Amino acid sequence: MFTPFSRIILLLLCAALSVTAAVIGIWSLLIITSICSVILLFGYFRKGSVALALSQLRKEDYAEAERIIDYTTQPDRLDKKQKAYYLFVKGFIAREKDNFDEAKILLEESLNDGIKNQNDIAMALLALTDMEMVRKNRIKAREYFVQMKDLKVKQDMMPAIRKMQEWLGL
Repeated sequence: MFTPFSRIILLLLCAALSVTAAVIGIWSLLIITSICSVILLFGYFRKGSVALALSQLRKEDYAEAERIIDYTTQPDRLDKKQKAYYLFVKGFIAREKDNFDEAKILLEESLNDGIKNQNDIAMALLALTDMEMVRKNRIKAREYFVQMKDLKVKQDMMPAIRKMQEWLGL
């Protein structure tokens, strides 16, 4: 959950400690700092800055979420879960910019790629339902809304779900 800048600072710190440990002869510190460097690099390629962007998205700070998610330049290298959340964040950002076609593709792909958190699944389905309501496609909106039936969601989402249920006449 680091930005690329913070990773670089930590890698430079690890490198400085490694050089100091090698000069002084503290081999255990050299090994520890080398392992930390490998973990930081591995995290950069497999996790990216997706978790940080997701936390900003949950705070509804879309501009900051977009800035952070754009640090991930090669989403194909992310592991499967992180790639699903990458698509999830990008989908919500596209929805916020009223780019509904792109948002629909990204959110559906994120649902298919393996978002496991039921609240996040409900958020994506609610967003898809909302976009279809804006397009005046009530049938497709109902299809998305019905998929939320057995999901466990947080209490803060219930007003939006009830409002959508009222609009759909369910």
